[in-house]
Amino acid sequence: MATLKQQLVFALSVAATSQITIAESIDETVIVADRIQTTRDSLAVSVNVIDRELISALGSATLPQLLRSQVGISTTQTGGMGAVSGIRVRGQDAFRTRVLIDGIDISDPSSPQISPRMEHIASGALERVEVLRGTQGLLWGADAGGVIALTSRQGSDRPSIELTAELGGYGFETESLVASSGAMAVGKLTAVLNHVQMDGFNALQSDTELADKDGYNNDSYHLSYTTPEWQGWSATLSAREVDAKTDYDSCGRFDENFSFISSNDCSDGYNNETRGVVVRHEGDNHSTQIRVSESDSDRAYFTDGLFQFALQGSNEQLSVSHNRRLTDTYDVTLGIDQDERSYDDGFGTARSRGNDAAFLNVRRVGETATLSGAVRADDNDDFGRYTSWRITAFTDTGVDGLAFKAAYGTGFRAPSPYEIGSNQSPWALAEARDNALDAEQSKGWEMGLRGSRNALAWELTYFEQQVSDAIVYRYDPSLFAGGYLQIPGTSQFSGVEATASWSLDDGVSIEGFISDLSAEDADGNGLPYRPETTAQISARIGDAKSEWLLLARYTSDRQDGFGTTLGDYTVVDGSFRYRVSEDIKVSVRAENLTNEGYSDIVGYRSPGRTIYVGLNVSI
Repeated sequence: MATLKQQLVFALSVAATSQITIAESIDETVIVADRIQTTRDSLAVSVNVIDRELISALGSATLPQLLRSQVGISTTQTGGMGAVSGIRVRGQDAFRTRVLIDGIDISDPSSPQISPRMEHIASGALERVEVLRGTQGLLWGADAGGVIALTSRQGSDRPSIELTAELGGYGFETESLVASSGAMAVGKLTAVLNHVQMDGFNALQSDTELADKDGYNNDSYHLSYTTPEWQGWSATLSAREVDAKTDYDSCGRFDENFSFISSNDCSDGYNNETRGVVVRHEGDNHSTQIRVSESDSDRAYFTDGLFQFALQGSNEQLSVSHNRRLTDTYDVTLGIDQDERSYDDGFGTARSRGNDAAFLNVRRVGETATLSGAVRADDNDDFGRYTSWRITAFTDTGVDGLAFKAAYGTGFRAPSPYEIGSNQSPWALAEARDNALDAEQSKGWEMGLRGSRNALAWELTYFEQQVSDAIVYRYDPSLFAGGYLQIPGTSQFSGVEATASWSLDDGVSIEGFISDLSAEDADGNGLPYRPETTAQISARIGDAKSEWLLLARYTSDRQDGFGTTLGDYTVVDGSFRYRVSEDIKVSVRAENLTNEGYSDIVGYRSPGRTIYVGLNVSI
């Protein structure tokens, strides 16, 4: 963190000389922090919000592409669209982050370390993205990586159809349809259809023989029906499916003589289906929500066109939460969560495990300060009982427009059924088979300042996090064997995040952030693919007819964990949208406008300059 002072000076100078929309409205609310709608400006925890307007302006086709534009989040990808993506919140891997779509946990129990397949979530199907950074997500049962809460497209409150299409380089193509019945006497029905495909490019630098393009195809739908309200009661039924296929490089298979053959002709198919029912009740001083849902995932892998193996995972969930205002200053949120996770590895190993939890959050909202305390008790079938807790404080400092925030939280992550089952397979390392896994435990705190005056808003946060007894994957190519090992000791994560925004009177806004991260394992070694410094600045200029967006994102050097350093890079993106009429918009955008050559993962290319043209029609 040798350059920390210079970085903070830069970040604060951005706040003093430019404008960005971190808090678009003093009344903006989020649900990811407390499981109820909470005014964002009163939160002591760190939250990112991407609304539909910003999603459209950025134009990114998938969730990882959207998230890389946010402070405290870094991404890696082994090639083009649909390739395996690593999303790290404050340096934490994705398997330590809880990912929800419309409140449904989409973690894949059949995936390594139960990682959700976020590369298959199309942004065209999303209305809003909220991210809670850090260890303060215990109300959702989250670990050190926090919570990513996604909201599907809602459609208009009047009967409407919205069609969007876009074409771009590398054979990119996407179409989406959002149809809404509007709010009728019998309720509201919304349908969202989305298609994304790309011819791609040859991602692996060493692939000089086959040298094929690694393509991608994704079809998804989301249906929801909300009943009319009756005496404060309403219900929403939803169904969602994603069906995707990804071509990639660097896999292998065994021939008839059980000799291993390496190949770059690889593909995997992915299917995820979610179904849910939510019943809500809103009273004068209280609200209740009951949710029943299920998420099923299927994955199949092919090498040289030959089927290799398939896995299935299922996540069944029940949650009940209740919020009640006790007095003018106190309110309480309490509830229970139950989930059953299971998977089948296709080789005769099937496992399931349940987890029951109860949580309580008490909040005091005063004229100058907001305080909260939360506790969650989990009872895991395999690993017993764990108690997590959180305290937060947000208070005015006495200086006009300046507030202080602080939060402390703990969490745990039980080894996934996949990790346990993988260690019992015939291909597991001996040390993995012989050593039983236990739960990881985490804790962390943050503190900072939040300021606003007129059109200027800024925030400065320092955080520290620890993960004890981390579970990591080890592979020995000489034995064709791997396994999940528990590493004694504590991994350390710390950093500074600075954000600023400034909206000008003539439709011009400038946003920027800079973050500094230190991420070390239990032996003090830097963890791979965690850039020490990331920074971004963007400008939006718009009026009633058009909008321009220009964004520059900087990523510093990072290590791969094996002695190779990837150089720093800056990528510039831009977009232009024009309203032809009340119902028609056209757009042009560019990713990597300066054609920067860079790699996210050692040995893999990233896409060069790519131009897109789009059309949006509302009926």
